[in-house]
Amino acid sequence: MPRDPALKPFRIAVYCIYGAFCAVLFFQLVRSVVADLYGRKAQTAAEQTPTACLDDVERLYAQISARAVQPAPGGLEGGALAREWDAWSRRWDDDLDRVSQRCRLVSDNEAASRAIADALDGIEELRRRLSQSGADAAEEARRVKDALAQARKELKVH
Repeated sequence: MPRDPALKPFRIAVYCIYGAFCAVLFFQLVRSVVADLYGRKAQTAAEQTPTACLDDVERLYAQISARAVQPAPGGLEGGALAREWDAWSRRWDDDLDRVSQRCRLVSDNEAASRAIADALDGIEELRRRLSQSGADAAEEARRVKDALAQARKELKVH
């Protein structure tokens, strides 16, 4: 059945509205995917008081101190413990960056802020040393394990 030519302007208007709606929906979908893939800029949080910054730095120190008594990152067997350390380390680094940004420790020249910044630098150095000592301990553990395996092989003990 042929279409009524008198309704042609209305059909065009409906097609245009439908096309605009689809274009907006497509744009929102693409924007959302791009934002998820490439991340959004960190929202600038309100600047914290020096006391709140000190509490955050002490919390970070408590986390790294608790982590220091756990097994070495490389572990005796490696695998799961190393992956867990890596995941924890990334989360901790993100937390460290957030505290540094919120407290504006890099740009502040007050004595208290400088002391907090020094403490934060010391905490980061402690994390690096824990990571390195864990790798050294894991390497030594692997050498011992290989030596034991070699001895077992030589003695033909199963």
